[in-house]
Amino acid sequence: MELSLKNYKTILTKELLKKAGKCLVRECDETEKGHFIAYVDEGSKTFDLSLNIAPDMRVNDHHCDCKMGSNHFCCHKAALLVHIGKELKTGSKKTMKTIPSNQLLDNAEPGELKEWIRVLFLKNRDIELSFIHHFSSRTQLPTVAETVQLTNDAIKAVIKNRKNIDPTELKKIIELWAAVHNPIVQHYLTNLTDTDAFLNFHSIMETCYRFQFNINNSSNKIPKYIEGLLQQVAPAIIAIQEEEDWMAATGLFSAHIVSSKATIAKYYLLHLENIIGFSSSERKTKLVQALAIQYRQFSSNSNTDTSFYTEIIFRLVEANQLFSVYYNMFKPITYNNAFNLRLIRLLVETGLPELAANYCQDQIRLNTKEEYNIPYLLLLKEIYTLEKDETKLAAVLTTLFPLDFNFEDFRFISNRISDEEERKKFRTKMLTKAKHSSTSGNTAACLFCFNLMDAEKKYGKMIEYIKSYTPYSIILHYFEPMVLTDMHALLKAVLYKDESFMWYDPSAGDENCFPALTEKMITHYTSDYLKKAIGQMKKDRSYYLRNRLIAYLEENLAFG
Repeated sequence: MELSLKNYKTILTKELLKKAGKCLVRECDETEKGHFIAYVDEGSKTFDLSLNIAPDMRVNDHHCDCKMGSNHFCCHKAALLVHIGKELKTGSKKTMKTIPSNQLLDNAEPGELKEWIRVLFLKNRDIELSFIHHFSSRTQLPTVAETVQLTNDAIKAVIKNRKNIDPTELKKIIELWAAVHNPIVQHYLTNLTDTDAFLNFHSIMETCYRFQFNINNSSNKIPKYIEGLLQQVAPAIIAIQEEEDWMAATGLFSAHIVSSKATIAKYYLLHLENIIGFSSSERKTKLVQALAIQYRQFSSNSNTDTSFYTEIIFRLVEANQLFSVYYNMFKPITYNNAFNLRLIRLLVETGLPELAANYCQDQIRLNTKEEYNIPYLLLLKEIYTLEKDETKLAAVLTTLFPLDFNFEDFRFISNRISDEEERKKFRTKMLTKAKHSSTSGNTAACLFCFNLMDAEKKYGKMIEYIKSYTPYSIILHYFEPMVLTDMHALLKAVLYKDESFMWYDPSAGDENCFPALTEKMITHYTSDYLKKAIGQMKKDRSYYLRNRLIAYLEENLAFG
């Protein structure tokens, strides 16, 4: 069912309508039949949006400059839709704001109209500037310096030299920019390999971004304006047929990556990445290779933070199967685990385990918390396993074990200790660490304790390890050997498992094992025996707070 003014209350969710109710709709205009534009305030943020309403009341087009854009119906669009619905519901006496100026304009005397416009220009510099650029007969394109001046003149026409700027003023500036920049952009689009045309276009980028960082406004309108210009350019470059021209056009952008400010460089890189995505395999390889060589030269001579540059080039190199060629120009980025782990993983896959291991060790030395080392230690474990270097593997596992409590790793380390006393000391130390960590809810540590008791066939001791924090899944896993060892001690440990002071995550799914655990308990104890045991437990205790298993037993076995 299509969204309309008639059915929006049933189609839109209550949560969305509730959010919409908290928004404020301002300056709602029906600029033409069924086309509404407005500002919508959500807290301290303001958004520019539009809705098209068909004659049958259907919403057939919508746009908002929030992050959800045109693909989703956000709360701002919902607020405007509700506003339009309320306005129309008031009846014909109160209609939406329309534009009655067209008829007056047609009937105005030319002389009187000109005089009125002159006065208007004196009071509204932005309108005068827009008029000049619309009606100017200038045939020669501006120079770079003149383009910068035009861009800044548009700003001054609206806010002069103020730093604080409201959304309406920002919208006016961008509308003026679109007017004064259009001839420059159109000229560049027809001269994509011309250096002067590009430099003029490039000056627009830099001047607009400079303004973005000089004002007290966090709006994304300026970045979106710049992105929009680049989006106009991308299809034109992609469509270039001649290989030499295509490389020249893309080369103008790549040449300004290292010489421009970081923000512009980032957007040029993303722009080129977009172009590469729509190019032939041959063109992809050529451009990525050119960018990689440029990156190598820049990074070797730069002390500045270029992590964004590294990440984008790395992504391009990997996506185009060129990592084996350029692997040596990438280094780990401090505290960027996602990048570092992918880099090291690719080094392992490329057959460079020694370099991968060195990078792992470097990051481990830099990390301030042990848990941050786990993914790097796991990679080292994999590397030394593949290399069959048991000495280095044992050293890594000794460091890794107290962090992940992998039982097989424990056995590997223990088997390499030849001295019996040293082996016993190692066992005691690791078991103590695991028991201590178990009290904090570490399931891996808890499981290790049970695995160790199973390996040593100490099931009586295993029963003693059933504590408030022991997951029921572990009890289920080792239920049979424990019940065969001491069925009465096991039942007492399970029933007296005190969870009154325990926090547990209901989403962890611990209760999923209750049906299987109940079945095993009935098999060994019978339903009546369990009922009596629970009743006796209530008598024995001065207080009674049933654990989750007892609650399940009582509810599913009809206990009183």
